[in-house]
Amino acid sequence: MASIKRRDFLKSTALAVTGMLLYPISAHADGGFRFLSEESRGCLIALCEQIIPRDNDPGATDAGVIHYIEKQVSTIFESDTTKYLHGLKSLQALSKREMGQSFETLESQAQISIMEKMERGQLPDEDWPKISASAFFNLVLKHTMQAFYGSPIHGGNKDYASFRMLGLGFPMINE
Repeated sequence: MASIKRRDFLKSTALAVTGMLLYPISAHADGGFRFLSEESRGCLIALCEQIIPRDNDPGATDAGVIHYIEKQVSTIFESDTTKYLHGLKSLQALSKREMGQSFETLESQAQISIMEKMERGQLPDEDWPKISASAFFNLVLKHTMQAFYGSPIHGGNKDYASFRMLGLGFPMINE
């Protein structure tokens, strides 16, 4: 089985995802979109950073993924607010019980191990009473990809990070 790097996988799927994401979305102009506590925010940032890590190119934090998620979930995707709150609470409880510390403080490999189990639905359902681990993982994955590959007008892809990474020559980029 050929080994594929996460960055290469992300690049290969970017065009399909980008096409879907560039539809217009309207949102409030102010920056007051935060709905997460600092602990939950740190947990979500750690999740997003594992999905799109910084290497030679910007990662999720560099591209403003957390800003996008909080902005869109506070406005357009309001029905996802409780999913995030419950999912992050479940993830933190699992991490503290199993690993003795918050998810965002775990070593990278431990975070990845938990995320792989989340994605595969291999975590006990009783730990995830309001949203399944796999549904929560897929929600975060979807919003992280939207934020990283979508238009910056929606709150993510700061400084056209993914467009630059992919070498896309959009006229809105000043070289």
